[in-house]
Amino acid sequence: MITTPSGSSTVLCHEVLPVVAFVASSPQAGAPLPDFTPPPAWATAFETGGFRLLDVDELGMPLASADTSELAEEELEQVGYWRPSTVGELMFNWWD
Repeated sequence: MITTPSGSSTVLCHEVLPVVAFVASSPQAGAPLPDFTPPPAWATAFETGGFRLLDVDELGMPLASADTSELAEEELEQVGYWRPSTVGELMFNWWD
């Protein structure tokens, strides 16, 4: 969690992809993620480092609307088992 005078944000980093997302409170192991928040103003530092900031609309996109054709067979099996409903739930999950 990063705290600034304007508030706190928890940074979520993807294990493989150079992307980051933000939530207002720290995730709890095994529990669904808290709601995603827009990247704070200071998050541009991640872009300078080569990361892409994910926005709330992208993370909240229904997984049924997303192109999952690039996922490996094993990943698709996990999607079928765990049934994430949004892109954010797929990208930042506890089953990996």
